[in-house]
Amino acid sequence: MMNQEEWKKIADYLESKGHTLDLSVSPAQLSGGVANFNYSILLDGKKAVLRRPPNGPLPPGANDVAREYKVLSRLYKHYPPAPAGLVFCDDESVIGVPFCISEFREGICISRNLPESLKNTANIGDDLSRLVVESLAGLHKVDLKKADLEDLGSADGFIERQVSGWYKRGSRVLTEPQLKQLATIRDWLQSHLPDNKIATLVHNDFKLDNMLIDIDTLHVNGVVDWDMCTVGDPFYELAIMLAYWGNTNDVPAYKFQCRMPMEAEGWWSREKVIEEYLRLTGLSVNEQDLKFYQWLTYYRNIVVYGQLQKLFEKTGECPAVLTEEEFNGIADNNQLLLDTIEAEVKAQ
Repeated sequence: MMNQEEWKKIADYLESKGHTLDLSVSPAQLSGGVANFNYSILLDGKKAVLRRPPNGPLPPGANDVAREYKVLSRLYKHYPPAPAGLVFCDDESVIGVPFCISEFREGICISRNLPESLKNTANIGDDLSRLVVESLAGLHKVDLKKADLEDLGSADGFIERQVSGWYKRGSRVLTEPQLKQLATIRDWLQSHLPDNKIATLVHNDFKLDNMLIDIDTLHVNGVVDWDMCTVGDPFYELAIMLAYWGNTNDVPAYKFQCRMPMEAEGWWSREKVIEEYLRLTGLSVNEQDLKFYQWLTYYRNIVVYGQLQKLFEKTGECPAVLTEEEFNGIADNNQLLLDTIEAEVKAQ
């Protein structure tokens, strides 16, 4: 939580840039925001969101509010769910870290469980599934050149960097036996790289809990958390979303990763998601490459869950994205995922 002195410094900085931060309306910390902190503020007479990283040294590439501002200051003109970026401050003398301010969008984030207000809505799973897939396809159809975001990243070598980069991150958080297992998966991935030259914007964490939904109209009012957005492979992003998608018949190694309301009436199968995504984007992909992207995503998630465990060891707090029950089982479930993917890869 930021103190009054920090808010006064922010107000002074904004005033020097021609903006007015109204501190008679107390800034309120918003729920969510695992990596960065989000605050509702009144800027120039309108609600806005200030986003900042935690204090202290940050991992390379993490909590990148500069990247987020770059994306949001351009993307909103071409992708309506993106809030407009309003202000970026890289002067760390203000509050010790950079921060950005973006347009406020109303709506609720939906995660593993449906809100009570939607539980009796007929076929709500079908409606929500369609919203997610249409929103993802819309993002991947954005013209990089028209949005002036071609320089956000390089699609050349993107997948190769994911394979090597996640192994490097894994070496910091996994045990030696686990790292040996991860290396088996890495070696398979490196020898089965898809020949895909498609480049689109990728959000890198596209799922319902990063979307703001109007529960009365079931309209997507916003997509948030753009600090990892880059130029890359759209099928990798699709696979990340599908790992979190969930189906009631999933084996335990896959089911524990679910972050969306898979029990909702009419919730789509992964097969239907892929079919509709390909129809909407006009893209195509073969079964072998789909398997590659699936395993690459699980390979990534093994490291992500290892990172969450390390974070708990440092802070003693369960990550906000998981319930206490889910977090208590994360070590066993992550080992099960690692064992499962290693076995599947070896069977090829």
